[in-house]
Amino acid sequence: MLHVTKDDCGLPVYMVTNNQGLCLICTTNSAIASYINAFTKNINPNLRVNVGGDPNTKNTETPRIFHHVRRYNY
Repeated sequence: MLHVTKDDCGLPVYMVTNNQGLCLICTTNSAIASYINAFTKNINPNLRVNVGGDPNTKNTETPRIFHHVRRYNY
């Protein structure tokens, strides 16, 4: 779901959430927000947006925008 608010300077801020209300991306770029929002309907709640530069990402495959949340044990 796409939410639009304004920051302190009056610029629009776009936040995309999944069906559970968890934030997938928060940006001032409407094109990126619209693109991510187009793929969020009924996605697995354990998926998050995959940002370039994350460990184990490859540029040789078709880009994937979602990946599973990594679990860390402390």
